[in-house]
Amino acid sequence: MREPDPKPFDPVVSPLFVNAIHEELRRYDGERMGEERACPNCGSGASRKNGYQNERKTVARLVTADGPEQVGVEVQQYQCTDCGRSFQGDLSELFYEGCAYAKPVVDLCRFHAADQSASGCERTLRRQYGLLVTRETIARYHDRFDEPPEPYTIDIGGYDYSLPFLSFLFSPDDDGDPHFVIQRSTAIW
Repeated sequence: MREPDPKPFDPVVSPLFVNAIHEELRRYDGERMGEERACPNCGSGASRKNGYQNERKTVARLVTADGPEQVGVEVQQYQCTDCGRSFQGDLSELFYEGCAYAKPVVDLCRFHAADQSASGCERTLRRQYGLLVTRETIARYHDRFDEPPEPYTIDIGGYDYSLPFLSFLFSPDDDGDPHFVIQRSTAIW
C-alpha cells in the first residue's frame, strides 16, 4: 500500500476534539489481537500459536502537528498442526476482510463518501477527525460496499459527524465509565 502524502494539521473544529479522537484511537496502539480460528487452507481446528506478524495492522493514520502517526495492532499468527500452513488469527471484531484500516475508519470513509467526492471526503477526514486516508482508498471503500452505513449524524460546531463512529470511540469502557463527561454545554476530556 502506498503511503499517503503528509498533510498539514489544520482542524476546522477544536483541536481538543480532534485530540480526543486521536487519544481514543491510540488506545489500540500495540494491542495484540487475533483469536484462534479454523485453518483457511484445510478447515482444521487444530492449530498452535506461531508468534506475531512482523508488521502491525493499521487501525488508523493520524494527522498531528508533528506529522503523520500510525496506530496499529499486533496480529497473532497461528500454524495448522494438520497441514502446516501459517495464518492470521481472527480480526473480524475490528477489521473488515481485505481492508487496510479498522472498521470505524472504513465506515467513516463510506459515511462521508456517500455525499462527497473522494477528494472532499479526504479533506473532511483530515480536517474534522484528524485522519489521513487517501482519496483512492476512500473511493475503493465506497465502491466495495453496496450501501453506506447508517446515516446517523450529529452536528458539532456546524459540521456533521458520524454518530456510530463517535459512539464506537467514546462508548463506556467495560467498567461502565465514559471516556469523557459532558457538563452543561462543555465537553471535558
